[in-house]
Amino acid sequence: MSSKQRAVSNSKKHCWLFTPRNPLRYRSNRRQAGFTLLELVVAITLMGLVLVVLYSGLRLGLNGWDSGEQRAEATNRLRLAQEFLRRQLMQSLTVYAINEEQKRVVAFVGQPDRIEFVAPMLAQLGRGGLYRVRVEANDNRLWIRWRPYLPADPEAGEERETVLLEDVSSVEWAYFGPEQESQLESPPRWHSNWMNAQRRPQLVRLNLHLRGQPWPDLVAALTEGSAGATGFGP
Repeated sequence: MSSKQRAVSNSKKHCWLFTPRNPLRYRSNRRQAGFTLLELVVAITLMGLVLVVLYSGLRLGLNGWDSGEQRAEATNRLRLAQEFLRRQLMQSLTVYAINEEQKRVVAFVGQPDRIEFVAPMLAQLGRGGLYRVRVEANDNRLWIRWRPYLPADPEAGEERETVLLEDVSSVEWAYFGPEQESQLESPPRWHSNWMNAQRRPQLVRLNLHLRGQPWPDLVAALTEGSAGATGFGP
């Protein structure tokens, strides 16, 4: 074979190596063109795990935000209710009336689950004057009920009511002072029932549980005074 023929033969061999039909080079180009199915499955799995973690964190944050708002709202409602009750108790008056036995008794009832007293109401709730106010809990609510105070007939007049607090688990009232007139010289103490028909307690305490959680006690001082048979005064 002459040198010219050998040069032509070598050039054909080199041309064949660089043609697109070279299987080695074709497989290499396919591998560089995209991902395999296994790689796509692994990528999608990792992306799903990342999304699950992000969603869990977002949900946890939203739940914490909601619970914080509910707690703040409950605290605000309790604060407003306590301020209202404290104001009503501190504005309450020592009023005397004549009972069925024709004896002069103070218009006040103190029991563990309810309290009843005479006080002026807020302008938006009443029409002025004195009202017989009763605060008690039932149906998991703290209610306040009031009617105009008429010494001759305590049950006269239309009784109105409104809810002070929701989700009330338990209510306990307590009363501080001498239990009987004969015990004025003895140190006063707390009582679950107020039995003294001649004077009101010095202090009133409300222990409240909302949704099973205890809240700070409400303590209010009652003004002391003497009054006539059907009136009030200093």
